[in-house]
Amino acid sequence: MSQKDLAPSQSAPLRGRFLKICVIILAVVMVLALILFRIYGTETHHASRNSIWWPERGRNLIPPAATDITLQRDLLDHYATYTISEKNLNAFLDERFAHDGKMIDSFSERSRPSPKQIGNAIGRLGWVVTEETVVYSYTASNGGGHTYYHDPATGRTYQSSAYW
Repeated sequence: MSQKDLAPSQSAPLRGRFLKICVIILAVVMVLALILFRIYGTETHHASRNSIWWPERGRNLIPPAATDITLQRDLLDHYATYTISEKNLNAFLDERFAHDGKMIDSFSERSRPSPKQIGNAIGRLGWVVTEETVVYSYTASNGGGHTYYHDPATGRTYQSSAYW
């Protein structure tokens, strides 16, 4: 064996640095992925709207009188189930989706779900449409779509909101 064979290669330190950089990049990506999963990929439960930690633009689409709230959030959407009386839901919708400062009459604008939906789970939270369910659907001034499925008999509501 010659002295040349025993000397460390010059490429070994480069490979070591490259490997360290790759491990650091992978660790940063993993941490970011876990943070995004925590924010966007999990359901959270809240007793009332006051305990929701989301930014105001998402939080203000949940009626203030809602209780027993379960939320799931995507990058530009959120889904929620909660309990609220139809009177309180209508008061919230009338004010929230007012046109040019003029209140709407959400009660008269409600509709029924399609017969195919009755008895079936809809949306990401598995809310089941009942025969009593009424549907409220609105487009916000920024183009976001908001649909509220409400069962007046139980007060349970499923909300699907897309905002930009």
